[in-house]
Amino acid sequence: MVSGNRIQTQVIVFGYGIMALAISRYFHPAFQIGLIRHWLLSILGIALILFGVPFFIISVKSVSRAYNADALVTDGIFRCCRHPLYASWVVFIVPGIVFLTKSWMALTTPIFMYLILRKLVRKEELYLENVFGSEYIAYKKEVPDIFPLGCLSRKFHPPVAAD
Repeated sequence: MVSGNRIQTQVIVFGYGIMALAISRYFHPAFQIGLIRHWLLSILGIALILFGVPFFIISVKSVSRAYNADALVTDGIFRCCRHPLYASWVVFIVPGIVFLTKSWMALTTPIFMYLILRKLVRKEELYLENVFGSEYIAYKKEVPDIFPLGCLSRKFHPPVAAD
């Protein structure tokens, strides 16, 4: 349904990231992050990537399972956020790479990525609301979209059907 939009979004975000890095390199050192020590940015970047890659792998497996289930999946990583694949990139992997580049300009990439993904997420969520109805709407109210903060808050419990 939205795979064409997904590819288009990836191309736009990738192009933006390359442009941000190119501008940062061209005007070096103007866009270098200087407020935080470079070794600390490197450690933070590596930590985000080391957390983000397993999060991505788990997300791929979970999304495949959910897609093949013909049912709304709200357990596992889907308790943390509704869109874990996007979260792995926006929250962990891309910011990790950006911290390794030590560029303020590149730091705008995950922000830009999030804003672009909001449009794609809206289309996917309308589809999920049409397919799963009130069950998805209740899930949507309890679990954040991209930022995986649902794991820190209360756990989602699907509505119990009345007999």
